[in-house]
Amino acid sequence: MFKDHIKNLRLRLGISQSELARRAGYSHEFISQVERGIKTPSIKALQKIALGLGVSPSILMESKNIPGESEEKLKSEVQMLINDLSVNKLKVLRDLLTVFPDHQELLLNEKFKVLK
Repeated sequence: MFKDHIKNLRLRLGISQSELARRAGYSHEFISQVERGIKTPSIKALQKIALGLGVSPSILMESKNIPGESEEKLKSEVQMLINDLSVNKLKVLRDLLTVFPDHQELLLNEKFKVLK
């Protein structure tokens, strides 16, 4: 959840993990681990990371779209992710969508049903 928000906001700002680490007072390794979901930051760490990104800590906790995120950019990002998937991973994703039809909205937006 927040790991994606942190990375997306950082990339939108055009700063490196090292720069965010400097701004937040943490190591590059810690920021990298947070963005990859290896480490779960404390509330205090989230506050410092949010400060480094220039946003409210609540933004990092929201599950909805990041402010300023356009639908076209989302489509492009999803298409790039899909293009990078191996055939086996595409099959797994298709199977998930088939097995959990009531949760398709969560798994994949209606507009991206290019896998079927």
